[in-house]
This record gives sequence, structure tokens and C-alpha cells, in this order.
Amino acid sequence: MKRVLFIDYFFPPLAGDYRGTALVKFLPQFDWQPIVISADESVTYDKDYSLLQEIPKNITIYRVAHKEPSKAWQVIRNKLRIGIDFPDYYKTWYHPAYQKARGILQLEKVDLIYSASPTFITAFVAMELKKEFGIPWVADFLDGWAVNDFINRQYDQTLMKPLRCFQKLRIKNGERHILEYADEVTVIHPHVKQRWQELHKIEGNKIDVVTDGYDESIFKGLKAHFVYPDKLTITFLGSYYPPFEAAILKFLNATIEIEKEANIVFIGRAAVAVQKMNILNLTCILPVSRKKALSFALGSDFLFVVMPPYAKWTPTKTYDYLRLGKPILALVPEDGDVARIVRRAKAGFVLSFDEEKMKRQLKVIFDQSRMGKLEGFQPDQKYIAEFDRRRLTMRIAQIFNKVLH
Repeated sequence: MKRVLFIDYFFPPLAGDYRGTALVKFLPQFDWQPIVISADESVTYDKDYSLLQEIPKNITIYRVAHKEPSKAWQVIRNKLRIGIDFPDYYKTWYHPAYQKARGILQLEKVDLIYSASPTFITAFVAMELKKEFGIPWVADFLDGWAVNDFINRQYDQTLMKPLRCFQKLRIKNGERHILEYADEVTVIHPHVKQRWQELHKIEGNKIDVVTDGYDESIFKGLKAHFVYPDKLTITFLGSYYPPFEAAILKFLNATIEIEKEANIVFIGRAAVAVQKMNILNLTCILPVSRKKALSFALGSDFLFVVMPPYAKWTPTKTYDYLRLGKPILALVPEDGDVARIVRRAKAGFVLSFDEEKMKRQLKVIFDQSRMGKLEGFQPDQKYIAEFDRRRLTMRIAQIFNKVLH
């Protein structure tokens, strides 16, 4: 069996790394044995210990601690608009992770290096290892970096202009360096590949789009849990960023105006933030196990996904929503990846950011739902099955094999 050094800062029990969890779980089925290097459990990041149950017992995991930036100093820097780190907040993980990986490669035979980003520090660790040991490297991106509109807007709002320009230039050069030096690049968002080709002039055949997905095993035996059995219920799973709040608030107000008896349920990290909005008929459930959250979603009438008008990427929850088979209400850019997937799957409805138009859309949807016939909602199960994580892992394994030959 071939061996891959799997560099992934956010590996379980750190919360939310479903892609890394699935790859490590399924890669051995395709003749690849991962050796994982991740952040130590002690780091200040949300934990989901239920994810550990999905990791095979024979996987070797090295958890590397690092000294995190002072919170007080971070607050001061942010107030002064000089809060700049490169490549990001997790930069102090570089040296301990590199030394740990270097020690492993000196003692063990490894055929390939894989890095999962963000954090982008993982790619810099992998790059240095490739330079020293000459081992092929596949760089995986959940999100773009220089082409990430969310990151760019964040810098626009939090950094003074000279530092902002300096940081964006460093990021652009860093991203290009990664793309050029890696033997192969994988990314989950189709629009990111297109923008990379435009910005960095990288050949398209070096970049493979392997989307995120869902793990079929999580859904076996899943039973619906009803928060409000006799009322129209709309559920949102997981987290969101502060810039999403304007769109969320617009949706909540429009929904309650059109359907006064509707109940909107937020489950997970988002619930902590959204409960401050003080909206009628809003229920907030703090983080629970992933399977429990999905059971609540299965007991809902609709599932809600939201992205700001400028954000074209696909949040992971979208794929779980597809597999659950409930109608999706997607407040997302018309030309983004989420809209394309939802329409192609016939799995729900893309809502307008224009509030009056959104209200008209919601009225039709809710009226049809009451009558038991949602026009246009006919989930394409064959297409949805393409997002099964085992199938996606097979594609990653094929890319690994291609790099070795």
C-alpha cells in the first residue's frame, strides 16, 4: 500500500473538517495509507469529538502543538487596523509542524505529500518538504486565497490601506507560488479554478475540481427528529461568517411576513450569533453531534443555505442538504456554484436578494408546499450520488496515482 503524508491542521477533533475525515477514512480502500499531521487538541478551536469515531483505528496521527498569538495583542492590533499575519493566524504552527514532518520523512518511506488548505500554512510546510526530500506534492484547497472575495473584503475593512495592499500582494504571490510548485492542485469550487487561470495563468490540466460532498454512512438509519411537528419548519445547519448576517436578516424578515406561523431553526455555531437578532419564531439549538443535527434537518420542511451576493463558493452543508432530500431554499448569487448545483439537482429554489421578489417567491413556494406539490422540486438522485465522499475519495486517489506516474 502506498503512503501519503497528510498535512491537515483542522483534522478531528477540531470541528468541521469533514473532507479530511472522509479522505483518511476511505483512502485505504484505494491503496493509500495516510499518516496524519494535525494541530494539537489543545489549540483554541471548536471541537467535535464525534468525528473521531469515523477515523479508522490503524491511522497514525501526529498532533502538533504551537504557541498561538496573544488574544490581547490581537485585539489591540485589530483596533489599530494593523492586524496582519502571513499567511494567516496559524503561522506559528509552521516550524513545529515542519520539524515533526521532517522527522517522519527521515525515518519512514512516504510516496506523496498532501496538504489541506486553509489554513494555508499547511501548503508552505508541504512546499518546504518537497524541496528538501523531492517527494511529489498535491495541494488541496477548500477555498481560494488571493481569489477569495471574502478574505479580500475582510482586509478592506480591517487593515489600513498601505498594509492592505502589502498583504494582498503577499497573498497573490504566495498563492501563485503554491500553484506553480505543487505537482497537482485540487479545489472544491469550479469558479476558483477559472479565476486562478485568469489571475495566475496556470494551466487548467494541472488543477482538478473535486467538490466536497456527503458521507453516505452518516445517513444510514437516520431518523427524523421534529422540533415543530405541526408547523412549517425551515432549518439552517452549521456556521456562517458575520458578513452573511444582512442576507440572513432579510430572509428571516421576509419569511415571517409571508408565513407568520413558520419556524426557523438554527443549529450549531450559527445559533450562538443569530439568537442576538431577536427575531420572532426563531429557535436556536447550540452545537450537537453531526448526526443529531442531520436528524433535526430531516424533520424539517425546508433547508436554508445562504451566501452574500459576492460569495460564489459552496458551503459543505449544501451536500448534506442534497442527500437529505428536503427542498433547499438557497439565498445565494445567481451565478455562483451553489445556484448551479441546486438547479442541476432540481433540489430546491434559488431566491432573489431583492426583498420584494424574494417574498413573492416564498409565497408561491409555501402555498405549493401546503398543497403537497412543489413545482420544479424533483431531486436527481443520480446526480446527487456523484457527491458521495467515497466516490470523491476515489477521484483523489486517482490523482495521487497520476502524480506518481
